[in-house]
Amino acid sequence: MRSSTDERSVGESLTVAIRHPMWTWADSLEQMLAPRWDIRVVTAHTAESWVRHAIVNKQVDVLLLHVDPPGTDLQTELAEIMAGAPGLGVVALSESRDHDLLCDAVRAGVRGWVEPTTALEHLVRVLHGVARGETWFPPALMTSVLDALLDREAVGEDDSVLGALSSREREVLACLVQGLARQEIAARLSVSPHTIRTHINNLLRKLDVHTTLAAVSIARQSGLGAPVGRA
Repeated sequence: MRSSTDERSVGESLTVAIRHPMWTWADSLEQMLAPRWDIRVVTAHTAESWVRHAIVNKQVDVLLLHVDPPGTDLQTELAEIMAGAPGLGVVALSESRDHDLLCDAVRAGVRGWVEPTTALEHLVRVLHGVARGETWFPPALMTSVLDALLDREAVGEDDSVLGALSSREREVLACLVQGLARQEIAARLSVSPHTIRTHINNLLRKLDVHTTLAAVSIARQSGLGAPVGRA
């Protein structure tokens, strides 16, 4: 693999925007990349609206975006950002190995995945690679992502009315179809009730309905789950 000094032609720098929910991280990432001749950070901020404005107005090449469950709705966030910058490359910064999050990231347009402990040289290679249109995911993670995406394609998930839902949201919806309450769903999926509430709000929005009863009706019509008695 070429060194980072070979990534782009002499005198040409890669423009990068950074969004991280913690100011300390946003600032640290900016300071870490600042000495690079081949990287120019145009903004590093905690607010999505601020970063989106910078991307639209400053011709950013790559967005370095922190992602982490629960409640991450990458498809909505990136759709809004990329609407004004269709050629934008996106690299996720995350220590998560959640398969659902990884699949959602790929479907949302993320083409690079690095951990917070990633060495600077590797981070720079990923940023440049994604800017060139390449995909940079750790091999071990990419294998599981491809398996999951192929499984979804095999069952025709993307062609159904539920195709916009993530795997976790489908699990939550299936539990609702079975008549489980939020506390019961949280216990079954080993997450907090707050996380379940977030998933429910997201799936209601994606299905364009306002109540769980309406969502359950759509799920039943689509063949997802079946009502069962509670234990």
